[in-house]
Amino acid sequence: MISNILLLLAIGMALYVFEIFPFNPGGPIVPPEQHGVSRNGEDTTNPEELPDFLQEGVTRTKTYDEHMTRGNLLVQNGYNALAVAEFEAAADQAPTNPSPLIAIGKIHLDSGDTIKAKLSFEEALKLSPSNLEATIYLGKTLIQDREVAEAKILFDGISVHNQLSKFYQAMTHAYVGDHEGAKTAFRESINIGGDQNITAGAQNFLSAYDEFDANQGGPAVHLYTLLARSYDQVGEYEMAIPLLFEVIREKKDYRDAWIILGHSYLSTQKYQDAVEALEEARKLDPQKPETLFFLGLGYFGLEDYEQAAAFLELAKSNGFQPQVQVDQKLAEIYLILEDYEAATDKYEEVLSLNSQEINYFIKPMWVYIEKLNQPEKAVTLANLALQTHPDQAMSYNLLGWAKIATGDLVEAKQDLEKAASLDPELDAVYLNFGTLYQRRGDNQTALAFYKKAYELGGGNSISTAAADMYNKLIGNSDQFDYSSLKVDLLSQ
Repeated sequence: MISNILLLLAIGMALYVFEIFPFNPGGPIVPPEQHGVSRNGEDTTNPEELPDFLQEGVTRTKTYDEHMTRGNLLVQNGYNALAVAEFEAAADQAPTNPSPLIAIGKIHLDSGDTIKAKLSFEEALKLSPSNLEATIYLGKTLIQDREVAEAKILFDGISVHNQLSKFYQAMTHAYVGDHEGAKTAFRESINIGGDQNITAGAQNFLSAYDEFDANQGGPAVHLYTLLARSYDQVGEYEMAIPLLFEVIREKKDYRDAWIILGHSYLSTQKYQDAVEALEEARKLDPQKPETLFFLGLGYFGLEDYEQAAAFLELAKSNGFQPQVQVDQKLAEIYLILEDYEAATDKYEEVLSLNSQEINYFIKPMWVYIEKLNQPEKAVTLANLALQTHPDQAMSYNLLGWAKIATGDLVEAKQDLEKAASLDPELDAVYLNFGTLYQRRGDNQTALAFYKKAYELGGGNSISTAAADMYNKLIGNSDQFDYSSLKVDLLSQ
C-alpha cells in the first residue's frame, strides 16, 4: 500500500485539484500462452499440485526456520492457505515467538479477513506486548474495520520513534478532526525519515492542509474532501469513504466528492457501488474525462465490457490523460470480446505512446501469432522492440518467437541464442527454444528445453506453458525418461 505512494503522487501531479489516480482493477489479462508474462499464483490446499520448486520438504519434518522460509515463499507465489499452515507449524515449534502469528495476520489482512487478522495480531501482542510490528498491523486492521478511534488510541500509545507509526497516528488524528495534532505528527513522520514513500504520503496530507489554508479556509466539506482525496491516494480507502459520506450528506452536488468515492469503491472492488457513485458525478458534469474513465473501469469490474469500452472511448475522446492507460484497458477489453483487430489497433496505439516498456510488445505479438495468424506483423513489432531495446535479451527473444511463427527457424535460432547469451536465466528463451526444436522434429532436445524453462520459471506463466508443452509432447512420444537427459542445449 505505502510502497505505491510515490508512483501515485507522481501521476497525480498532472491532474486537477480533485483529480485522483487511474485505477486498473485486476491488472492486465495474461493468457497462459504469453511468453514473458507472470501469472498470479493461485491458492490451493493440495501440496501435490505445487510446482517442483515448492515441493521440497513437503513431507519431511522441518525446523522453525524452514517452516518460516517455506511459508514466505508460498506467500510470494500466492499459496496463502498452505503458507498459513507453514506459519502455524512454525508457531507450534516456537510458541513464544510472535513472528509466525504476525505473518498469519498479514495474510488474513491482505485477504480482507479482518476478524482473523485482529486475532492473530492480538495473540502476537500477548506474547510480546511491545512488539512494534504487531502493534502497527493491529492498528491497520482496526482502520480497515473503520474502527479509527480505537486505532488512534493504539497509535497514540506507541512511544518508539518510528516513521510508519507516526504516519498512521497522524492519519487517525486527521480523521477525528484533530488537525493541528495531525499536522504535527505528519511533520514528525517526515523528520524521522527512512522511507521516501511514507515521507511522500505525509507530505500529501500536509499539501491538502496547505491547499485548504490557501483558499482561506472555507466550509468543512472542502477540507474533508481534500483529506479524503489524500486517504484515497495513499490507499486508505476505508478512511476516505466515511468522510465522503459526510460530505455528500451535507452537499449532494459535490461532484469531486462523488468521483473520489467512486475511485475508492473501485479500489476495494465494490464495482456496483463505484458505478453508482460515478453516475452521480456524471449527472453533475457529463463530459469530465476522469469520471468517464473510472466509469469504464467500474463496468469492466462488473464484466459489462461493451459499456466499459463505450465509456473508455468517450473518456479518450474527451482528453483523458495519460491516454496510454485508456488504450491499454481498451486493448484488454477488445481481447476479451475477441475483437482481435481492434485489440491490436489499441496495443499499437499504446506502443506509439510508450515503447519504452518492452513488455508492451508481448500481447500484440501474441494476438498476431496465435489469433490472427499474421506472424509477419509480429516480426515487425519485434524489430521495433529490438530497435528501442537493443541491449535487452527479451528483444531477441521476441524476434526469435516471431520468426518461429513465420517458419524461419534458422534465423529464429540465432536470435534465441543471442537472447540466451545476454540473459542465460531468461525462462521465455528456453520455452521458445523448445518450440523451435519441436518444429524441427527433435523432440528429445525440445523436452530438455521445456524442462529448463519450467525450472527457471519457478511457477510463473512460462513455467506453466513449458509444463503443458512438455506433457503434450510426452504424450505424443515414445516413453522415455527425460529427467536425466544430458545435452548441450545451445550447441544443437
